[in-house]
Amino acid sequence: MNDFINLKNSYVATIQMGLMMNAGYEEAKRGNDIIHKFCENYIDNSNYSDFDKQKMKHELELVKEALSQEIDRYFHRVG
Repeated sequence: MNDFINLKNSYVATIQMGLMMNAGYEEAKRGNDIIHKFCENYIDNSNYSDFDKQKMKHELELVKEALSQEIDRYFHRVG
């Protein structure tokens, strides 16, 4: 499970670093989509049980949504 925690933390850090390095709005949104898909594929190819995989993918979906909202707030595109 530590692998998943590291994966999730790296996902968040990568998006936040992109924002700090002045990535554009569309670039940040696409990055969020691409990294999310990469993480899902990583989980699908792991040795975790199907139940754990579903749980992790659900948590990743929540992370993706939170990051999407953070990107919108960063670029003042809320509401």
